[in-house]
Amino acid sequence: MNRPILLTVVAAVLTVGLLVSLPSVTDKTDLNDEDTNWAGQEITRLENALRHATPGSDRAFKLQMKLDRIAAWQNDQPQPGFPDEFAQVLYDMRVPSDRTAPEYEPGYRFRELDKARSNVRYADKSLTWVSRGPGNVAGRARVIVVDPIDPDGDTWYIAAVGGGVWKTDDAGTTWRALTEDMPTLAIQSLAMAPSDNDVMYAGTGESYFNIDTQNGNGIFKSTDRGETWAPLASTINDARFNNVARIIISPNSPDTLLVTTTVGRYKQTLTDETHIFRSVDGGASWTSVFSETGGPRITQIIADPTDWDIQYAAGDQTGILKSTDRGLTWNYINNGITQFPGRFELAISPVNTDYLFASAEGNSTAQLWVSWDGGANWNQSSESGGDVNWLGAQGWYDNTIICHPTDPLIVYVGGPELYGITLDGIGMTGRDTQALASYWFPHPDHHVLQIVQPSGGDWYL
Repeated sequence: MNRPILLTVVAAVLTVGLLVSLPSVTDKTDLNDEDTNWAGQEITRLENALRHATPGSDRAFKLQMKLDRIAAWQNDQPQPGFPDEFAQVLYDMRVPSDRTAPEYEPGYRFRELDKARSNVRYADKSLTWVSRGPGNVAGRARVIVVDPIDPDGDTWYIAAVGGGVWKTDDAGTTWRALTEDMPTLAIQSLAMAPSDNDVMYAGTGESYFNIDTQNGNGIFKSTDRGETWAPLASTINDARFNNVARIIISPNSPDTLLVTTTVGRYKQTLTDETHIFRSVDGGASWTSVFSETGGPRITQIIADPTDWDIQYAAGDQTGILKSTDRGLTWNYINNGITQFPGRFELAISPVNTDYLFASAEGNSTAQLWVSWDGGANWNQSSESGGDVNWLGAQGWYDNTIICHPTDPLIVYVGGPELYGITLDGIGMTGRDTQALASYWFPHPDHHVLQIVQPSGGDWYL
């Protein structure tokens, strides 16, 4: 049965240093005459300017970069940039002129925050401040937590990668900040304990390639439903908890949890490594149950909603991992998967938890991998008439998937825009992909999708 779907916009992108402004079209086969004319005129203008520029000059380099970006845009390919050089500039800014490395001691943000708090008593509290904007600054959230005790499904928590944890009691009409005193507001992961909803964990940092990645510092814990937060000392100033990508909590104990972490993204002095950590004492101590170095990054972990023993993890250039012993040991389950160029995101059908779906960056287009047997075997789904590229060449950045709550053949995928995918049948790989929303303003990147099911029985996305 088809139900109305409410599209909840949870994220936007911050665009840094664009060399040329490009029309927003996800499927380049839909280019209209205006788009085509614009591209042709811009190419002519830039090529003419390049002919008159001194070869090898800075101006010639910039003009060629603009031409390369337009060509990539026309071919639905990622546009070139230099995030590593940008990160190097930011790094160099923190190095004194007579030194070779920054001299900030670990934990300096916490110490400076404590100093600021100690000086609050001297502040002039008679001043009244009124926000004057800007009110249209882009940002993004990578997780939504729906409070399970609200029968109307109107109470949500979100984690903003540059703005901390927020809460709404009215389905997003109004929001309240919960982490204004936290020393880092870069929060990308958030989880509420199923067995004790007062307990929540928030992971800091961001684990992706984007140039505006905000690195974090450990995990924070709340025991009063997000009203106050305290750092987990075991994770603070530990580079392995630099970026905490995802968190899952046991349905039986608020003290048993697993997290995926990454480190090294645009960090000049740190080894590029990724971990799955496990704690059984509420985050007081951790055991690394899986790790890799040198490039692959584990950015997702999920558990079978009916069996905590069974867990899956996925990430960038790694494929898919599975644990059958509550996360103690992990093994790759990539049988049938033939391409590993980028990020994988997983979803488990609540109808039958053996049905798994993976939205992945393919070599040339988005891919949906399907397993009907708990990950033992994977098959690539396909579309008659040509595949739809719902990730739009940026699945490394915004890539999310969720299953229909009652129909095992339907999944929803988000990238730059939102699509619904219907499989031909159980055990089959044919599919039909339909756009559910197409828009370019506000910037539509989807970083997370969430099913909300009020007690009345209906649901929305």
